[in-house]
Amino acid sequence: MWWYSLPHSVYHLIRWFPKTNRLKIRIVIFLFAFALLIPQFFVLTTERSSRYCGQHLFDMLIVSIVFSFCMTGFVVLFSILDPVPYEVKLIFHIFGGVSFLVGLILTIFTSLAVECRTNTAELYYFSLASTILCMIAAVFVILMLPFWIINYFYPGSVLDRKQRTGICYEPTNCCSCLWHI
Repeated sequence: MWWYSLPHSVYHLIRWFPKTNRLKIRIVIFLFAFALLIPQFFVLTTERSSRYCGQHLFDMLIVSIVFSFCMTGFVVLFSILDPVPYEVKLIFHIFGGVSFLVGLILTIFTSLAVECRTNTAELYYFSLASTILCMIAAVFVILMLPFWIINYFYPGSVLDRKQRTGICYEPTNCCSCLWHI
């Protein structure tokens, strides 16, 4: 699920900057997105990672690398496109649903792979870190989902800055970084 959360965060972060002054933040975001691939390739190329593990952690590492490349593509698209076309948003949310399922599968495999801690340590601890990131992202999305659904069916009822109304107007009035529908 963290593969979905990073581009989502980039989508909102990049819009805090003026359109004419986004080059520096784009470079930082691109470098950060590509830097997330380094530990995955390190674990992939480590000789110990290819040893036998009872669960499919090595397969999930490959899936994680593929999803990270997709995530990097969405980061690039969301930082360059303004406005983002509907089709890209639709594909991104489908990607989010699939990454949620992959995160659940990864969580199950990692919880069952305690014996892999000794013979494939790097792989196990990367899977554990990825599981923790997936669960944090999933909790955030699950907490925000009711607000997104309410805002979809009743536009402006959650937050309407022009009318200064909505159930989230007062909290975001004090700290505008709290809300990002």
